[in-house]
Amino acid sequence: MTNEVIIGLFLSYLLLFICFIIAEVFQRFNVPKEITRKTVHIMISNWWIIALVYLDNYYALIPPLTFLGLNYLSYRFKLVKGIERDDPKQLGTLFYPLAMILLVLFGISQHKLYIGAIGGLILGYSDGLATIVGLTFGKHKIYRDKSYIGTSTMFIMSFTVTFIILSIYQQNFVFLASLIVAIAATFNELFITDHGTDNLSVPLLSSLVYYFFQLIISIL
Repeated sequence: MTNEVIIGLFLSYLLLFICFIIAEVFQRFNVPKEITRKTVHIMISNWWIIALVYLDNYYALIPPLTFLGLNYLSYRFKLVKGIERDDPKQLGTLFYPLAMILLVLFGISQHKLYIGAIGGLILGYSDGLATIVGLTFGKHKIYRDKSYIGTSTMFIMSFTVTFIILSIYQQNFVFLASLIVAIAATFNELFITDHGTDNLSVPLLSSLVYYFFQLIISIL
């Protein structure tokens, strides 16, 4: 295990610790639970930046596997109440690290962890901010409890996240790819939300859409 990996693992668990502290502090100050959950949602997604810098190998599986175990304990015994929903059927806190594990496996298998990071950061920033903005300002609904402004935030952030990652990794057709991924992620978040399944479907679909886009472009 190299020093780089050790640093990456240390930063991963430090980030997780900070997220749990934030959840507890928000709960003590009576911050709405959904705002608390989505703040942690956004914070933990920054793990992908750590992974891209320090853990671009199968060591990247260690933190999300740990997250899954800890989240299960929290879900089962309500250890960190700020990140848990009241409805036991809502499994979003378990789907989140499961999505991370699947995205790491897929990204590493393709030797392109950044493809997994696209879905992971869209789940964090796009879905997280969409909920926060929607709850705060979303008076006009577009579908079910989804607001126009929340859905717009989802689209804009999904496009931005994808555009930044693909630009950093100097990929082709960055604008078009970002637009397609953003449309897919927004559609998914708007219509697939039962029992927290969007925590699994949004990141997986986002990364897969880009993967197939890249594959088609390479064939043409």
